[in-house]
Amino acid sequence: MKFLLKTQVLSIIFAFLWIVYLNILAVLDQPGPILQYLNWFVYGFALLLVIIYTLLTKYIVGHMWRAVPMVIVPYLVIYQPIFEKILLSLVNKSYGMSIHFLSLSTAATHLMAMLIGLVFGVIFSNRSIRNLQDR
Repeated sequence: MKFLLKTQVLSIIFAFLWIVYLNILAVLDQPGPILQYLNWFVYGFALLLVIIYTLLTKYIVGHMWRAVPMVIVPYLVIYQPIFEKILLSLVNKSYGMSIHFLSLSTAATHLMAMLIGLVFGVIFSNRSIRNLQDR
C-alpha cells in the first residue's frame, strides 16, 4: 500500500510540474522577439525536468522497476487530463488556446523527459540502502 501511495504521489507531482512547464512556455510564447527562441526553451526546460524527475524518482520510489508503469499509466490516463481541464477552466479563452496548443505540441517532449527521468532515477538509486529501509 505504501508503494502504491508513493507512485501516485509521484504521478501527481509529475502532472503538477507539467502544468508549471506549460504555463512558463505560454508566458514566453507571447508575440515578440522571444518567439524565435521558444524551441530552445522547450528543450531547456525538458532537460531541467529530466534532472528534477530523476531526483524525485531516486528519493521517492528508489530502485523499483515496477514503479515505472505504475507512475506512467495513472499520469497519462488520470492526472494529466484532469490537471489540464482544471488549468483550462481557470484561464481565459485566448490563454487557454495557447496552453492547449503548447500541450499538444510539447507532449511528446515532456513524455520523453519523464521516461528518461524515471529510468535514470531507478538506475541511479542505491539498491542496498532502499532494501534496508524497506525491511
